Amino acid sequence: MANTQASNGIFSQVIDFFASVKLAIVILIALAATSVIGTVLPQGEPLEMVVRRYGPATARLIGFFQLQDMYHSWWFQWLLLLLSANLIVCSLKRFSSTWKVIQAPPRSVNDGLFETLPFRKKMRLSTDLDASRERVSALLGKKFKTVKTLEAPSGLAFYAEKGRYSRLGVYLVHFSILVIFAGAIAGSLWGFKGFMDLKEGEAKDKITIKNSGEHRPLGFAVRCDRFLVSFYENGMPKEYRSDLSILQGGREIQKASIRVNDPFTYQGITFYQSTWDRVPSTVNLSLTQGEQVRKVTVAQGQITEISGTPYSLSLERFVNNLSDFGPALGLVLLKDRQEVDHSWILADHPGFHGNRLADFRIKVEEMKTRYVTGMQVNQDPGIWFIWVGSCLMLLGFIVAFYFSHQQVWVWIREKTDSKGKTRVELDFGGTAHKNRAGFILNLERLVNRWGSD
Repeated sequence: MANTQASNGIFSQVIDFFASVKLAIVILIALAATSVIGTVLPQGEPLEMVVRRYGPATARLIGFFQLQDMYHSWWFQWLLLLLSANLIVCSLKRFSSTWKVIQAPPRSVNDGLFETLPFRKKMRLSTDLDASRERVSALLGKKFKTVKTLEAPSGLAFYAEKGRYSRLGVYLVHFSILVIFAGAIAGSLWGFKGFMDLKEGEAKDKITIKNSGEHRPLGFAVRCDRFLVSFYENGMPKEYRSDLSILQGGREIQKASIRVNDPFTYQGITFYQSTWDRVPSTVNLSLTQGEQVRKVTVAQGQITEISGTPYSLSLERFVNNLSDFGPALGLVLLKDRQEVDHSWILADHPGFHGNRLADFRIKVEEMKTRYVTGMQVNQDPGIWFIWVGSCLMLLGFIVAFYFSHQQVWVWIREKTDSKGKTRVELDFGGTAHKNRAGFILNLERLVNRWGSD
Protein backbone atom coordinates (compact mmCIF):
# COMPACT_ATOMS: atom_id res chain seq x y z
CA MET A 1 0.00 0.00 0.00
CA ALA A 2 2.81 2.40 0.90
CA ASN A 3 4.65 1.57 -2.34
CA THR A 4 1.49 2.27 -4.36
CA GLN A 5 1.03 5.63 -2.68
CA ALA A 6 4.70 6.49 -3.26
CA SER A 7 4.40 5.55 -6.95
CA ASN A 8 1.26 7.65 -7.30
CA GLY A 9 3.03 10.53 -5.58
CA ILE A 10 6.02 10.35 -7.93
CA PHE A 11 3.73 10.06 -10.97
CA SER A 12 1.77 13.13 -9.83
CA GLN A 13 5.01 15.08 -9.39
CA VAL A 14 6.12 14.15 -12.91
CA ILE A 15 2.73 15.20 -14.32
CA ASP A 16 2.85 18.48 -12.39
CA PHE A 17 6.38 19.14 -13.67
CA PHE A 18 5.45 18.69 -17.33
CA ALA A 19 2.19 20.63 -16.88
CA SER A 20 3.98 23.57 -15.28
CA VAL A 21 3.65 27.01 -16.86
CA LYS A 22 7.11 27.80 -15.47
CA LEU A 23 8.58 24.94 -17.53
CA ALA A 24 6.93 26.33 -20.66
CA ILE A 25 8.38 29.79 -19.96
CA VAL A 26 11.89 28.38 -19.42
CA ILE A 27 11.72 26.39 -22.69
CA LEU A 28 10.42 29.41 -24.64
CA ILE A 29 13.23 31.58 -23.24
CA ALA A 30 15.76 28.89 -24.21
CA LEU A 31 14.33 28.71 -27.74
CA ALA A 32 14.44 32.49 -28.03
CA ALA A 33 18.05 32.60 -26.83
CA THR A 34 19.13 29.88 -29.25
CA SER A 35 17.36 31.68 -32.09
CA VAL A 36 19.50 34.73 -31.31
CA ILE A 37 22.60 32.53 -31.52
CA GLY A 38 21.36 31.16 -34.85
CA THR A 39 20.95 34.72 -36.13
CA VAL A 40 24.41 35.87 -35.04
CA LEU A 41 26.32 32.72 -35.99
CA PRO A 42 26.16 31.94 -39.74
CA GLN A 43 24.18 28.76 -40.37
CA GLY A 44 24.89 26.08 -42.94
CA GLU A 45 28.65 26.63 -43.17
CA PRO A 46 30.95 23.58 -43.41
CA LEU A 47 33.18 22.92 -40.42
CA GLU A 48 36.28 23.77 -42.47
CA MET A 49 35.00 27.32 -42.84
CA VAL A 50 34.20 27.47 -39.11
CA VAL A 51 37.76 26.38 -38.27
CA ARG A 52 39.25 29.08 -40.48
CA ARG A 53 36.99 31.76 -39.03
CA TYR A 54 37.02 30.92 -35.29
CA GLY A 55 40.05 28.69 -34.75
CA PRO A 56 40.28 24.96 -33.90
CA ALA A 57 39.28 25.20 -30.21
CA THR A 58 36.14 27.27 -30.78
CA ALA A 59 35.31 25.23 -33.87
CA ARG A 60 35.34 22.02 -31.80
CA LEU A 61 32.88 23.58 -29.34
CA ILE A 62 30.67 24.82 -32.19
CA GLY A 63 30.83 21.42 -33.88
CA PHE A 64 29.96 19.51 -30.68
CA PHE A 65 26.81 21.56 -30.12
CA GLN A 66 26.15 21.79 -33.88
CA LEU A 67 25.82 25.55 -33.62
CA GLN A 68 26.72 25.96 -37.30
CA ASP A 69 23.50 24.04 -38.13
CA MET A 70 21.58 24.73 -34.95
CA TYR A 71 18.03 24.11 -36.14
CA HIS A 72 18.95 20.53 -37.09
CA SER A 73 20.92 19.85 -33.90
CA TRP A 74 20.00 17.12 -31.43
CA TRP A 75 19.54 19.52 -28.50
CA PHE A 76 17.23 21.86 -30.46
CA GLN A 77 15.05 18.88 -31.36
CA TRP A 78 14.99 17.86 -27.70
CA LEU A 79 13.83 21.37 -26.76
CA LEU A 80 10.98 21.03 -29.24
CA LEU A 81 10.09 17.59 -27.87
CA LEU A 82 10.16 18.90 -24.29
CA LEU A 83 7.88 21.81 -25.21
CA SER A 84 5.60 19.35 -27.01
CA ALA A 85 5.42 17.17 -23.89
CA ASN A 86 4.62 20.27 -21.82
CA LEU A 87 1.78 21.24 -24.17
CA ILE A 88 0.34 17.70 -24.28
CA VAL A 89 0.38 17.12 -20.51
CA CYS A 90 -0.85 20.64 -19.76
CA SER A 91 -3.72 20.29 -22.24
CA LEU A 92 -4.75 16.82 -21.06
CA LYS A 93 -4.67 17.86 -17.42
CA ARG A 94 -6.97 20.83 -17.98
CA PHE A 95 -9.15 19.38 -20.73
CA SER A 96 -11.31 17.21 -18.47
CA SER A 97 -12.45 20.17 -16.36
CA THR A 98 -13.09 22.26 -19.51
CA TRP A 99 -15.13 19.45 -21.07
CA LYS A 100 -17.21 19.12 -17.91
CA VAL A 101 -18.09 22.82 -18.16
CA ILE A 102 -19.01 22.42 -21.83
CA GLN A 103 -21.24 19.40 -21.17
CA ALA A 104 -22.74 20.68 -17.92
CA PRO A 105 -26.52 21.40 -17.99
CA PRO A 106 -27.61 24.99 -17.30
CA ARG A 107 -27.88 25.99 -13.65
CA SER A 108 -31.34 25.99 -12.07
CA VAL A 109 -33.19 29.29 -11.78
CA ASN A 110 -33.51 30.77 -8.29
CA ASP A 111 -32.78 34.01 -6.50
CA GLY A 112 -29.30 32.83 -5.57
CA LEU A 113 -28.37 32.28 -9.23
CA PHE A 114 -28.79 35.93 -10.25
CA GLU A 115 -26.76 37.14 -7.27
CA THR A 116 -23.70 35.24 -8.58
CA LEU A 117 -23.87 36.56 -12.16
CA PRO A 118 -21.67 39.50 -13.25
CA PHE A 119 -24.68 41.07 -15.01
CA ARG A 120 -28.16 41.32 -13.48
CA LYS A 121 -31.20 43.45 -14.24
CA LYS A 122 -34.65 43.47 -12.64
CA MET A 123 -37.57 44.95 -14.59
CA ARG A 124 -41.32 45.33 -14.26
CA LEU A 125 -43.31 44.41 -17.33
CA SER A 126 -46.65 45.79 -18.44
CA THR A 127 -47.55 42.59 -20.31
CA ASP A 128 -48.91 39.31 -18.95
CA LEU A 129 -46.95 36.07 -18.75
CA ASP A 130 -47.98 34.73 -22.14
CA ALA A 131 -47.09 37.94 -23.96
CA SER A 132 -43.82 38.15 -22.06
CA ARG A 133 -42.95 34.59 -23.10
CA GLU A 134 -43.27 35.49 -26.78
CA ARG A 135 -41.29 38.68 -26.32
CA VAL A 136 -38.43 36.88 -24.54
CA SER A 137 -38.23 34.17 -27.19
CA ALA A 138 -38.19 36.77 -29.99
CA LEU A 139 -35.46 38.94 -28.44
CA LEU A 140 -33.18 36.14 -27.29
CA GLY A 141 -33.62 34.23 -30.55
CA LYS A 142 -31.99 37.10 -32.47
CA LYS A 143 -28.82 36.99 -30.39
CA PHE A 144 -28.46 33.38 -29.29
CA LYS A 145 -28.50 30.13 -31.20
CA THR A 146 -30.06 28.07 -28.42
CA VAL A 147 -33.02 29.20 -26.29
CA LYS A 148 -34.41 26.67 -23.81
CA THR A 149 -37.27 26.69 -21.31
CA LEU A 150 -36.21 25.80 -17.76
CA GLU A 151 -38.14 24.59 -14.78
CA ALA A 152 -38.66 27.33 -12.18
CA PRO A 153 -40.24 27.51 -8.72
CA SER A 154 -42.82 29.87 -10.22
CA GLY A 155 -43.49 31.65 -13.47
CA LEU A 156 -41.44 31.06 -16.61
CA ALA A 157 -37.68 30.62 -16.98
CA PHE A 158 -35.51 30.70 -20.11
CA TYR A 159 -31.90 29.89 -20.80
CA ALA A 160 -29.95 31.04 -23.87
CA GLU A 161 -26.33 30.41 -24.84
CA LYS A 162 -23.87 30.49 -27.71
CA GLY A 163 -20.19 29.76 -28.20
CA ARG A 164 -20.13 26.76 -25.89
CA TYR A 165 -17.32 25.08 -27.83
CA SER A 166 -15.27 28.28 -28.06
CA ARG A 167 -13.69 27.12 -24.79
CA LEU A 168 -11.77 24.61 -26.95
CA GLY A 169 -9.99 27.39 -28.92
CA VAL A 170 -6.91 27.27 -26.70
CA TYR A 171 -6.64 23.49 -27.18
CA LEU A 172 -6.84 23.99 -30.95
CA VAL A 173 -3.89 26.39 -30.69
CA HIS A 174 -1.97 23.84 -28.61
CA PHE A 175 -2.73 21.09 -31.14
CA SER A 176 -1.63 23.32 -34.05
CA ILE A 177 1.72 23.96 -32.34
CA LEU A 178 2.23 20.21 -32.00
CA VAL A 179 1.42 19.71 -35.70
CA ILE A 180 3.95 22.41 -36.65
CA PHE A 181 6.58 20.85 -34.38
CA ALA A 182 5.90 17.43 -35.95
CA GLY A 183 6.45 18.97 -39.39
CA ALA A 184 9.66 20.69 -38.29
CA ILE A 185 11.07 17.49 -36.76
CA ALA A 186 10.05 15.41 -39.81
CA GLY A 187 11.77 17.89 -42.12
CA SER A 188 14.86 17.89 -39.93
CA LEU A 189 15.14 14.09 -39.78
CA TRP A 190 14.05 13.02 -43.26
CA GLY A 191 14.40 16.15 -45.40
CA PHE A 192 17.49 17.51 -47.11
CA LYS A 193 18.88 20.64 -48.74
CA GLY A 194 21.28 20.30 -51.60
CA PHE A 195 22.64 21.88 -54.74
CA MET A 196 22.87 20.87 -58.38
CA ASP A 197 24.59 22.63 -61.28
CA LEU A 198 23.84 21.65 -64.86
CA LYS A 199 25.35 22.71 -68.16
CA GLU A 200 23.02 23.07 -71.10
CA GLY A 201 22.36 19.58 -72.44
CA GLU A 202 23.76 17.89 -69.31
CA ALA A 203 21.77 15.49 -67.10
CA LYS A 204 22.46 14.45 -63.50
CA ASP A 205 20.74 12.11 -61.07
CA LYS A 206 22.59 13.19 -57.90
CA ILE A 207 22.79 16.35 -55.83
CA THR A 208 25.41 17.64 -53.40
CA ILE A 209 24.12 17.97 -49.84
CA LYS A 210 24.95 21.23 -48.12
CA ASN A 211 27.32 21.15 -45.14
CA SER A 212 28.29 17.48 -45.53
CA GLY A 213 29.16 17.60 -49.25
CA GLU A 214 27.88 14.05 -49.76
CA HIS A 215 26.24 13.07 -53.05
CA ARG A 216 22.62 11.97 -52.75
CA PRO A 217 20.79 10.10 -55.54
CA LEU A 218 17.42 11.52 -56.57
CA GLY A 219 15.92 8.37 -58.05
CA PHE A 220 15.53 10.19 -61.37
CA ALA A 221 17.64 12.40 -63.62
CA VAL A 222 17.31 16.11 -64.40
CA ARG A 223 18.46 17.54 -67.72
CA CYS A 224 18.93 21.22 -68.56
CA ASP A 225 17.59 21.65 -72.08
CA ARG A 226 18.10 25.40 -72.24
CA PHE A 227 19.09 28.32 -70.03
CA LEU A 228 17.97 31.88 -70.81
CA VAL A 229 19.07 35.11 -69.17
CA SER A 230 18.08 38.72 -69.85
CA PHE A 231 19.88 41.83 -68.66
CA TYR A 232 19.11 45.42 -67.72
CA GLU A 233 20.81 48.22 -69.62
CA ASN A 234 23.46 48.50 -66.89
CA GLY A 235 24.44 44.86 -67.41
CA MET A 236 22.75 43.48 -64.26
CA PRO A 237 20.79 40.25 -64.80
CA LYS A 238 17.06 40.91 -65.09
CA GLU A 239 15.66 37.39 -65.23
CA TYR A 240 17.03 33.92 -65.73
CA ARG A 241 15.19 30.70 -66.50
CA SER A 242 16.05 27.02 -66.76
CA ASP A 243 14.09 24.70 -69.04
CA LEU A 244 14.33 21.23 -67.50
CA SER A 245 13.39 17.67 -68.41
CA ILE A 246 12.78 14.89 -65.89
CA LEU A 247 14.18 11.54 -67.02
CA GLN A 248 13.27 8.17 -65.54
CA GLY A 249 15.12 5.15 -66.86
CA GLY A 250 16.43 7.24 -69.73
CA ARG A 251 12.89 8.17 -70.79
CA GLU A 252 11.59 11.73 -70.66
CA ILE A 253 8.75 11.95 -68.12
CA GLN A 254 8.03 15.64 -67.71
CA LYS A 255 9.19 19.08 -68.78
CA ALA A 256 9.26 22.19 -66.58
CA SER A 257 10.67 25.70 -66.43
CA ILE A 258 11.91 27.32 -63.25
CA ARG A 259 12.62 30.97 -62.49
CA VAL A 260 13.61 32.89 -59.40
CA ASN A 261 10.68 32.61 -56.93
CA ASP A 262 8.94 30.16 -59.29
CA PRO A 263 10.19 26.66 -58.34
CA PHE A 264 9.19 23.23 -59.65
CA THR A 265 8.36 20.16 -57.55
CA TYR A 266 8.59 16.53 -58.63
CA GLN A 267 8.03 13.55 -56.29
CA GLY A 268 8.19 15.87 -53.28
CA ILE A 269 11.56 17.34 -54.33
CA THR A 270 11.57 21.05 -55.14
CA PHE A 271 14.00 22.74 -57.52
CA TYR A 272 14.69 26.45 -57.04
CA GLN A 273 16.52 28.67 -59.52
CA SER A 274 19.48 29.85 -57.49
CA THR A 275 22.50 30.94 -59.54
CA TRP A 276 23.91 30.83 -63.04
CA ASP A 277 27.27 31.08 -64.74
CA ARG A 278 29.07 30.67 -68.05
CA VAL A 279 31.72 28.02 -68.51
CA PRO A 280 33.93 27.27 -71.50
CA SER A 281 32.91 24.40 -73.69
CA THR A 282 36.15 24.57 -75.70
CA VAL A 283 39.13 26.94 -75.52
CA ASN A 284 41.66 27.42 -78.31
CA LEU A 285 45.11 28.23 -76.91
CA SER A 286 48.45 29.15 -78.44
CA LEU A 287 51.52 27.98 -76.51
CA THR A 288 54.80 29.74 -77.30
CA GLN A 289 58.04 28.06 -76.30
CA GLY A 290 61.02 29.95 -77.73
CA GLU A 291 60.33 30.26 -81.44
CA GLN A 292 57.92 27.34 -81.47
CA VAL A 293 54.17 28.07 -81.36
CA ARG A 294 51.72 25.21 -80.78
CA LYS A 295 47.91 25.26 -81.01
CA VAL A 296 45.93 23.35 -78.41
CA THR A 297 42.16 23.00 -77.83
CA VAL A 298 41.18 22.20 -74.24
CA ALA A 299 37.89 21.46 -72.50
CA GLN A 300 37.09 21.52 -68.81
CA GLY A 301 37.60 18.21 -67.06
CA GLN A 302 39.72 16.76 -69.86
CA ILE A 303 43.48 16.25 -70.22
CA THR A 304 44.86 17.35 -73.61
CA GLU A 305 48.28 16.32 -74.95
CA ILE A 306 50.64 19.05 -76.26
CA SER A 307 51.89 17.63 -79.53
CA GLY A 308 55.63 17.27 -79.91
CA THR A 309 56.23 17.48 -76.13
CA PRO A 310 55.93 15.16 -73.13
CA TYR A 311 53.48 17.62 -71.59
CA SER A 312 49.69 17.81 -71.35
CA LEU A 313 47.18 20.45 -70.18
CA SER A 314 44.17 20.19 -67.88
CA LEU A 315 41.55 22.94 -67.57
CA GLU A 316 40.61 22.62 -63.90
CA ARG A 317 38.69 25.83 -63.18
CA PHE A 318 37.08 28.81 -64.83
CA VAL A 319 35.83 32.10 -63.40
CA ASN A 320 34.02 34.82 -65.31
CA ASN A 321 35.75 37.68 -63.51
CA LEU A 322 38.95 37.17 -61.56
CA SER A 323 39.63 40.26 -59.41
CA ASP A 324 38.02 42.50 -62.05
CA PHE A 325 40.45 41.24 -64.72
CA GLY A 326 37.76 39.40 -66.64
CA PRO A 327 37.56 35.68 -67.53
CA ALA A 328 40.35 33.47 -66.24
CA LEU A 329 41.31 29.84 -66.85
CA GLY A 330 42.78 27.68 -64.11
CA LEU A 331 45.27 25.55 -66.12
CA VAL A 332 47.52 22.76 -64.86
CA LEU A 333 50.60 21.62 -66.80
CA LEU A 334 51.25 17.88 -66.47
CA LYS A 335 54.16 15.61 -67.36
CA ASP A 336 53.58 11.88 -67.19
CA ARG A 337 50.28 12.72 -65.47
CA GLN A 338 52.12 14.53 -62.67
CA GLU A 339 51.62 18.24 -62.05
CA VAL A 340 54.50 20.43 -63.17
CA ASP A 341 52.99 23.90 -62.84
CA HIS A 342 49.65 25.64 -62.48
CA SER A 343 48.45 29.20 -62.99
CA TRP A 344 45.54 31.49 -63.78
CA ILE A 345 45.50 32.55 -67.44
CA LEU A 346 43.72 35.86 -68.13
CA ALA A 347 41.72 35.58 -71.36
CA ASP A 348 41.31 39.35 -71.94
CA HIS A 349 44.93 40.28 -71.09
CA PRO A 350 47.23 38.33 -73.42
CA GLY A 351 50.25 40.44 -72.44
CA PHE A 352 49.90 39.66 -68.74
CA HIS A 353 53.23 38.42 -67.41
CA GLY A 354 51.54 35.67 -65.38
CA ASN A 355 50.10 33.96 -68.46
CA ARG A 356 52.82 31.30 -68.29
CA LEU A 357 53.21 27.65 -67.40
CA ALA A 358 56.86 26.54 -67.04
CA ASP A 359 58.54 27.55 -70.35
CA PHE A 360 55.26 28.06 -72.18
CA ARG A 361 53.73 31.50 -72.76
CA ILE A 362 49.98 31.02 -73.14
CA LYS A 363 47.45 33.09 -75.04
CA VAL A 364 43.71 32.52 -75.34
CA GLU A 365 42.84 32.67 -79.05
CA GLU A 366 39.16 31.76 -78.89
CA MET A 367 36.81 30.63 -76.15
CA LYS A 368 33.37 29.12 -76.69
CA THR A 369 31.19 29.20 -73.58
CA ARG A 370 27.89 27.76 -72.51
CA TYR A 371 25.57 28.50 -69.61
CA VAL A 372 25.47 26.61 -66.34
CA THR A 373 22.39 26.79 -64.15
CA GLY A 374 22.70 26.42 -60.38
CA MET A 375 19.67 25.05 -58.53
CA GLN A 376 18.87 24.62 -54.88
CA VAL A 377 17.21 21.24 -54.36
CA ASN A 378 15.13 20.70 -51.23
CA GLN A 379 12.91 18.01 -49.85
CA ASP A 380 10.84 18.71 -46.74
CA PRO A 381 8.33 15.94 -45.89
CA GLY A 382 7.01 18.04 -43.02
CA ILE A 383 5.99 21.08 -45.06
CA TRP A 384 2.33 20.04 -45.28
CA PHE A 385 2.24 19.53 -41.51
CA ILE A 386 3.50 23.09 -41.13
CA TRP A 387 0.88 24.49 -43.53
CA VAL A 388 -1.95 22.57 -41.84
CA GLY A 389 -0.67 23.53 -38.39
CA SER A 390 -0.47 27.22 -39.37
CA CYS A 391 -4.07 27.18 -40.64
CA LEU A 392 -5.23 25.43 -37.46
CA MET A 393 -3.34 27.97 -35.35
CA LEU A 394 -5.01 30.88 -37.14
CA LEU A 395 -8.41 29.25 -36.64
CA GLY A 396 -7.60 28.56 -32.98
CA PHE A 397 -6.58 32.19 -32.36
CA ILE A 398 -9.80 33.42 -33.96
CA VAL A 399 -11.90 31.10 -31.81
CA ALA A 400 -9.92 31.80 -28.62
CA PHE A 401 -9.86 35.62 -28.91
CA TYR A 402 -13.01 36.53 -30.83
CA PHE A 403 -15.56 34.05 -29.48
CA SER A 404 -16.70 33.29 -25.96
CA HIS A 405 -19.16 31.05 -24.16
CA GLN A 406 -22.07 33.40 -23.41
CA GLN A 407 -24.96 32.37 -21.12
CA VAL A 408 -28.18 34.22 -20.24
CA TRP A 409 -30.96 33.38 -17.77
CA VAL A 410 -34.41 35.04 -17.77
CA TRP A 411 -37.02 34.51 -15.05
CA ILE A 412 -40.51 35.96 -15.45
CA ARG A 413 -42.96 35.67 -12.57
CA GLU A 414 -46.02 37.34 -11.10
CA LYS A 415 -45.74 39.16 -7.78
CA THR A 416 -48.36 40.90 -5.65
CA ASP A 417 -47.40 44.25 -4.19
CA SER A 418 -48.49 45.74 -0.87
CA LYS A 419 -51.67 47.14 -2.44
CA GLY A 420 -52.70 43.69 -3.62
CA LYS A 421 -51.99 44.46 -7.28
CA THR A 422 -50.41 41.74 -9.37
CA ARG A 423 -47.39 42.73 -11.47
CA VAL A 424 -45.10 40.83 -13.80
CA GLU A 425 -41.41 41.04 -12.89
CA LEU A 426 -38.42 39.93 -14.93
CA ASP A 427 -34.97 38.91 -13.71
CA PHE A 428 -32.31 39.04 -16.41
CA GLY A 429 -28.73 37.86 -15.87
CA GLY A 430 -25.77 36.61 -17.86
CA THR A 431 -22.10 35.72 -17.92
CA ALA A 432 -19.32 35.03 -20.40
CA HIS A 433 -15.96 33.34 -19.95
CA LYS A 434 -14.15 35.88 -22.22
CA ASN A 435 -14.53 39.65 -22.77
CA ARG A 436 -17.15 40.09 -20.06
CA ALA A 437 -17.04 43.88 -20.39
CA GLY A 438 -18.13 43.73 -24.03
CA PHE A 439 -20.72 41.06 -23.26
CA ILE A 440 -22.25 43.13 -20.44
CA LEU A 441 -22.41 46.16 -22.76
CA ASN A 442 -24.35 44.11 -25.32
CA LEU A 443 -26.75 42.88 -22.63
CA GLU A 444 -27.30 46.47 -21.46
CA ARG A 445 -28.30 47.41 -25.00
CA LEU A 446 -30.61 44.40 -25.23
CA VAL A 447 -32.31 45.25 -21.94
CA ASN A 448 -32.65 48.93 -22.88
CA ARG A 449 -34.25 47.94 -26.20
CA TRP A 450 -36.59 45.67 -24.28
CA GLY A 451 -37.55 48.49 -21.92
CA SER A 452 -38.09 51.01 -24.74
CA ASP A 453 -40.33 48.56 -26.55
